[in-house]
Amino acid sequence: MAWLWFAACLAACLAACLAGAAHAGTLTRPTVEAMFPPPLIVGEKMGHLPVWPIFRRAGATPEIQSYVFETVDLEPVAGYGGKPLNLIVVMDRDGAFVQTRLLTHSEPIFRSEKGTAVLAEFAAQYQGLTVQHEIQVLTPKAQRQVSATKATLHGIMAGTVTANAIDRSIMESSAQVAQAVAQAQAQAQAQAQAGSGSVQAGADTVKPQRGPDDRFQRTGWNGLAAAGLVQAWTVSQGDVETRFRGSTGAGRDAEGMIRPQALAIDIWLSWIALPQAGRNALQASRWREVRALREQGQAVLMVIDGGRHSLVAPAAPKAPDAAGQRSRGAQLALQQAGQAFALQELPWRDGLRLSGQHSGVAAGSVARYYTVAPAADGRRVDIEQPVTLDLTLWRRTGDAPDALARVALSRNFSVPDAAAYRPERETPRWLEPWAQRALDLSVLGVALAVLVGLLVAQRRLVAKPGRLVKVRTAYLVFTLVWLGWVAQGQLTIVSLTSLIEALAAGRSAEFLLADPMAVLLWAFTGVTLLVWGRGTFCGWLCPFGALQELVSLAARSVGLAQRHLRLRTDAALKPIKYAVLALLVGASFTSAAWTERLVEIEPFKTSISLHFQRDWPYLLFALACLALGTVVYRGYCRYVCPLGAVFALLGRVRRLDWIARKTQCGTPCQTCRHGCHYQAIAATGRVDYSECFQCLDCVEIHDDDRHCLPLVMARKGRTIPIRVVTVAVPARTGA
Repeated sequence: MAWLWFAACLAACLAACLAGAAHAGTLTRPTVEAMFPPPLIVGEKMGHLPVWPIFRRAGATPEIQSYVFETVDLEPVAGYGGKPLNLIVVMDRDGAFVQTRLLTHSEPIFRSEKGTAVLAEFAAQYQGLTVQHEIQVLTPKAQRQVSATKATLHGIMAGTVTANAIDRSIMESSAQVAQAVAQAQAQAQAQAQAGSGSVQAGADTVKPQRGPDDRFQRTGWNGLAAAGLVQAWTVSQGDVETRFRGSTGAGRDAEGMIRPQALAIDIWLSWIALPQAGRNALQASRWREVRALREQGQAVLMVIDGGRHSLVAPAAPKAPDAAGQRSRGAQLALQQAGQAFALQELPWRDGLRLSGQHSGVAAGSVARYYTVAPAADGRRVDIEQPVTLDLTLWRRTGDAPDALARVALSRNFSVPDAAAYRPERETPRWLEPWAQRALDLSVLGVALAVLVGLLVAQRRLVAKPGRLVKVRTAYLVFTLVWLGWVAQGQLTIVSLTSLIEALAAGRSAEFLLADPMAVLLWAFTGVTLLVWGRGTFCGWLCPFGALQELVSLAARSVGLAQRHLRLRTDAALKPIKYAVLALLVGASFTSAAWTERLVEIEPFKTSISLHFQRDWPYLLFALACLALGTVVYRGYCRYVCPLGAVFALLGRVRRLDWIARKTQCGTPCQTCRHGCHYQAIAATGRVDYSECFQCLDCVEIHDDDRHCLPLVMARKGRTIPIRVVTVAVPARTGA
């Protein structure tokens, strides 16, 4: 049988497609040393940055040559598959890219060896460019052109989202390294000048790239302190002892009495959500988290705590432990305009870009981060206005939980000219491709409006013989050629599996917005599911579905007729797509590697996204799906497609039975059922909308007095004879 032959081809092709999948590893010191053999020297990683400096010995002193890093450690940008791509970048001391090489990726379209080579070729175009270059990615056939400040690169066929992800990964991670190097050099220069007064900036200083915040400029810790963006609050141990004088806590800190000039309180304060402060003081990953909180309307206070009276959470201290720890401490509170605001500590203890040795921060300091809860009246703190910080110092005077002595300190805290540092809301990066594809989106919008018009006026569409076939065929050609092959508007189950994986891993789902064609199609399909069900997309807007139907029309034109399966066989095959969907969803929660393999059950990437330019197993599988459609009408869509299963399930929310029915449908007239290529009409005349592809053939039959039996009989002035069968029922016996 046809379906058995197809199942055999499916198993064989998928087995070949899935063979040999591998994932590259990440950098280790041995691999870096292998890349840079002697006389080059691999230095130690740059403290908080996962960057390997490469030196060349010049006399007695090694001289820096370049920096090596992986983009995923600095700027993990998700591609179309929802996972970050990873590239190795070698950047010289002047900020020029010596090497840009793809390490790993999870892009579904490019999983084959040939596809990975395409991505590697694209990434290699960045070699010779610098962090200062303005990059523009053009079409796949464009020529690479480079000037002193700008560069145009050729894009990737069917990989706009992936190309943008690679670009962001390279440029933004490199900018972070350049900024860190420039900052370290500036600090070293400042120290040298302080010692001799004659050291000049070196000629090899890496120029940092401007960040995405308009009011952000790179500066060091001293620059932040001079601007009042970070402010110190220090109290000596002698002052603390003076404040405890006359209380039960007096004289209970022997070290404080021995060294009264040492600092008991040594903290730095900063409204870290201000871009000028946060982007300079924080590592990139921590800044992204702070910025996300800011976008939610939260103020974030950073307190770098380096004193002996270390801060504790804003709650009453507990009894000392067996080792007698926590004999002293400090608690922080905040007020503004007479209102108290609770500080809620975030579970972070890292994220500083600056080291204690060079920033003026005490060695061993801990960065603590607090969000500021609304006041009792719902008011939020205004970081552009002064606040009062209250610091309660306590000493333990006994073993009982309440055996404490407390004294209070306070100070005003405000950022001078805070409005000048007010963050501007950044344009989300996913909006960039929307602007680039404005023309394509306009064409798609018109096409969707035309489709809505056709479906709303379906009775007029079928009123004239032959009109439906012409209009539908023309629309399917448009769907295949322009929407599929040109505009790359093929929806795929990968969007669902990638979303599940991203949410399960705690990653953002923003990557889905980077494909504007898909977003518009998903939105339109979601709305039309409520009205017409699955058929709007599957029957009219799926490029691979259109390809199957056009191939079927061509096959019929040469006499290759399709067959209707037996009802029992058809009913047994239709649940397969739901099993495939369940398998994919389960794999999305448990195994990303298996998900990448299993999504190859979709032939869309081979036939639509890559124009059949793919390795032979994928090509054979796609051709087998098309061949099945010449035997069983759109067999892949009806029995295998997991995306079709999603729409069939979601289509159950449909509120409209839009296919007109007569009382004679099913009894005695069966014309529509026999004419339905999808076998979506039951013998009773009921339409199974979860299997209906909205081809409108039954609508045409319903209104045609040459085919619809009730209309034929009415035109001839006859009635439909209905045979009445009398069934003898045996008499009941007994009580």
